[in-house]
Amino acid sequence: MTKNYLKFKNRIIFIHIAIMLAWVGFGFRLFNIQIINKLNSPQGIKVETIKGLRGNFFDMHGRNLTQNLTFYRIGIHSNKISNTDSFLNDLSACTGKDKELYLSKINVGRDYVELEKKTNKNCEKLQKKYPNALIIKKSFKRYYPEDNLVSQIVGFTDIDDKGISGLESKYNKYLEPVSGSRLLKRNGLGIKISDPTLPSKEAKNGANITLTINKEYQAILRGELITHMEKVGASASMGLILDPQSGAILSMVNLPDYNPNFPNDFDVEFQKNKIVTDLIEPGSTFKIVTMAAALEDDISLTDEYNVEGPYNFHNIKMIEDSEPHSVLNVQEIMAYSSNIGTVKIAEYLGKKSIYNQAREFGYGTKTGFDTSTEPSGIFRDPSMWSLSSMHSIPIGYEISATPLQIAMSYAAIANGGFLLKPYVVEKIEKYDDTIIRNQRNAKKRILSQSNAEKLKSMLAHTVEHGSGKKAYISGWNVAGKTGTSKKLIDGKYSEDQFRSSFIGFFPQENPQLLCLIILDNPDASRNLHWGSMSAAPVFKSVMDRVINIDKSITISRSKKEKNTNEPILIQKNFDRKIEYVKMPNLIGKTVRDAFSELKKVGIKPQISGRGLIVSQSIEAGTKVEKKSICILKAELKE
Repeated sequence: MTKNYLKFKNRIIFIHIAIMLAWVGFGFRLFNIQIINKLNSPQGIKVETIKGLRGNFFDMHGRNLTQNLTFYRIGIHSNKISNTDSFLNDLSACTGKDKELYLSKINVGRDYVELEKKTNKNCEKLQKKYPNALIIKKSFKRYYPEDNLVSQIVGFTDIDDKGISGLESKYNKYLEPVSGSRLLKRNGLGIKISDPTLPSKEAKNGANITLTINKEYQAILRGELITHMEKVGASASMGLILDPQSGAILSMVNLPDYNPNFPNDFDVEFQKNKIVTDLIEPGSTFKIVTMAAALEDDISLTDEYNVEGPYNFHNIKMIEDSEPHSVLNVQEIMAYSSNIGTVKIAEYLGKKSIYNQAREFGYGTKTGFDTSTEPSGIFRDPSMWSLSSMHSIPIGYEISATPLQIAMSYAAIANGGFLLKPYVVEKIEKYDDTIIRNQRNAKKRILSQSNAEKLKSMLAHTVEHGSGKKAYISGWNVAGKTGTSKKLIDGKYSEDQFRSSFIGFFPQENPQLLCLIILDNPDASRNLHWGSMSAAPVFKSVMDRVINIDKSITISRSKKEKNTNEPILIQKNFDRKIEYVKMPNLIGKTVRDAFSELKKVGIKPQISGRGLIVSQSIEAGTKVEKKSICILKAELKE
């Protein structure tokens, strides 16, 4: 070796080492960039989905009918925790659970352990402290805070938060959120790398929907239906409250119902909104159509008809009334719900007139509330009517309609003659504050204002003096009609299964609320199958409570109860004179003779069947108050 090399040996070695270290540093840096951190490699970038919230339903006053509950799934990579005891203390403090529970799960020896499958405790703040070890996944679950209250209206969602029933299904495209996303970087060791320059897409929540439903009305209607079902022994019921001036549905109840939080615990049949989907024979509530046709044909309310029964209709059927009369005018025929009088009016008008008027009222046509689920009803063309149809259709048989169709036909009378489209969605508010409001359809006039007022007067007379007395509300002019129809069982009309109903509105002068009540199979053995005995009292109970809580309803006192400046005569110790009569023996007599005898003594009969009397509810010889009701049963003897 030369003297120069020996002289600079140490310097040369140092330079070699420095150069080698520099290349090692460059190599490590290159390895870190290319292998470990992979900053620009697709393998190092992960797309994370950000879920938005499903839109909610609200009642007309902005009260929640649905909510979105947030749940968290918590997992841990145990081998990435440097201080297990500290981590368990932090997690226990967040969830409120004993840390020993979590320790037992971690000690199973697996790399990834799920510590919480579904907790409502938000522990996301711990991810900053344990960014690479703690995994928290957020999920949402639909919750219905009112349980059964609006179940058949709102419906429910499946496990994936998709609407599969009710309005949840119908308006799913508005309610569903639009998911967002963000890019996350991880290096080759799986460690997250913050990079604010990466693009992200914000999640958009679903639209909120405000309904016309009044939650307080709904609770009252449902509660009263439950109470009265027990009282009258009914197996099911339906109730509807709407604004007859606009068609807005304020309350809609079907019983039995179900809890949408646990839909699988109930019969699927209970999910149906039967007011919209099911067809029934309207019975006597259809008589208003016959009366409207009469008015359109210029028949006067004072025109009189002989309604003595039974009435032999073309030797096909003996038509009877629940209460016998001799002569009634048109208004009284409606008030007492006379089958004989209604059929005689219909005979005079002809089937074409009845058919045309019913079609004007919307029978045989969808209301437009939900065209995908509601049927049109069954209402045959007059060319398909038989002779017997003229004693059935005018009183509500041989025709089927949804309860909603029946309600809207009465709303047309209440609002002065316009057939409206019912609706339940008031507005849809999207994430960008865009508001979609309900589009009101143009009104279709089906009655003249004059005839609508006459029909209102007839219905008010029915409540004040006729079959609807039990629907009378003190201080209010109520207009309404009872209905009682035999149920069709296996192709035959049952003699012991009935559907009773009442539909009414008030105040008569400017109707603000219309209510329909239908009870299925009330106890006929206790004479509760009549609409006047079972459904009318429900209307009264519901409306009494509604009036008490809602001060926005305009008070319209009936003239008889308005305060006047006239002096009031006070009579003290006034005893009402009660007149008693003796109940005759009617067993074995014909229906006509039985009616005649009871009429003479002043007892009101209610009869079922035809032929000879086989039973009477008041024993012969018993002294009873005049105008008492005696239930008679007649049978044909071979």
